[in-house]
Amino acid sequence: MTAESPGPDQIEEAPSEAPKETPAKAAPAGDGDDAPKRGPGLLSIATILVALLYVGTLAWLVLGDHHLAGEPVATLSLPAPETDYGAAEEADGTPDMGVDGISTDTAQQTGTPDKADDRNGRVMPVDKTPEDGTDDNLSPAERELLAAADRQSSAEIASQVKITGAASVDGISTPKSAPGARSRLTGPLPAVPDRALVERTAQGPLPKIGPQGRKPWRVYARPAPPGLPAKGRIAIVVSGMGISQSATRHAIETLPPEVTLSFAPYGPDLQSWIDKARAAGHEVLLELPMEPYGYPQSDPGPYTLLTSLPETENRARLNWLMSRFAGYAGVMNYQGARFSTSATALTPVLSALNKRGLMYIDNGASSRSLAPSIAEEEGLPFALADRIVDPQQSAEVISNSLDDLEVTAKQSGTALGVASGFPATVDEITKWAAGLSARGLALVPATAAIRESH
Repeated sequence: MTAESPGPDQIEEAPSEAPKETPAKAAPAGDGDDAPKRGPGLLSIATILVALLYVGTLAWLVLGDHHLAGEPVATLSLPAPETDYGAAEEADGTPDMGVDGISTDTAQQTGTPDKADDRNGRVMPVDKTPEDGTDDNLSPAERELLAAADRQSSAEIASQVKITGAASVDGISTPKSAPGARSRLTGPLPAVPDRALVERTAQGPLPKIGPQGRKPWRVYARPAPPGLPAKGRIAIVVSGMGISQSATRHAIETLPPEVTLSFAPYGPDLQSWIDKARAAGHEVLLELPMEPYGYPQSDPGPYTLLTSLPETENRARLNWLMSRFAGYAGVMNYQGARFSTSATALTPVLSALNKRGLMYIDNGASSRSLAPSIAEEEGLPFALADRIVDPQQSAEVISNSLDDLEVTAKQSGTALGVASGFPATVDEITKWAAGLSARGLALVPATAAIRESH
């Protein structure tokens, strides 16, 4: 008999030979039905463990606050874009103290986006000038400001400004020396600042009432044209100056000198622009950012005056804003629909302006503003704008707004309009102003629209 491996039937029939012909202990593949039942293999268990470890590690990385390779996983608030305030001052490592000894670091604590010092995160520039009053001890920023009048004569400043002819950014040429637009220019306004009207503080130079009661709003005002009609006087304030250099230059070079220019506190080289504006005959204002409804989603900018802040902190912010440049006759609100409805927040601000000899213009954006009544109580020189000239950037809308101002001026004697500094708006105002005298109307600076009782 030939030796062969027995099959399953042979094994069952001859059990006595099983010890010699016993097959391997492990059943061959495919014979699972005859093999004994077993649990999961080691490979399957290992695969499950690896998968669990991977998922757990991934969750730990994503959800945990860990630093991997130097990169934080947690969400961080982004800093505000850097803004050159035109008054950089050297940090000295000491705490910034604002008006009345108030720490100026509070602006950072309240979340206002500000330009921080690169060493310790401080947010308000400080002038650590000694109080002996000598020029040798002035900080660079203060020396630059107080020496402005000595550095350049009015003629030298005026030579830097092209008085007539400019092209707007949309390519439409402004009429070169529109008839009557510059004929009333009597020369540059005096250089600023007047040293007698400057107070040195921890936050920089601030305006003040000088000897003999000389007030900045009168000293820095553009004189009203002589022979004004009893009715038909129109004042225009063009706002937002100083942010865009091209738009600011276009406004200075194009607009009639009777138009008042209002500067934001954030642009670079602000004092230089103030000098150029006054050399072209324009009186200037400072814009105060105030809390609107919807803050902080709608944010006017750093150092915004807020209803949620204590009076001392708003006063510190106000002082910082007022120290950005010199030579302004007064201030005008920027936004502020919420702030202007709070007597508690607004009253100290208007009182402080009055004590410094400034005037205040409400831009008329909010019909609920308490500024008119509070200004009356404080005795603050005040004017309320009758109309926003360019609620839309449309030549037709702007023209209609200017026509409405003419009607108001004929009925009430004086009308005040506030416009943006967009080149298209500037061009429309310039063309409109050229024909005012022929219609029996007169363009006057904003200071001429202040209530007669002041």
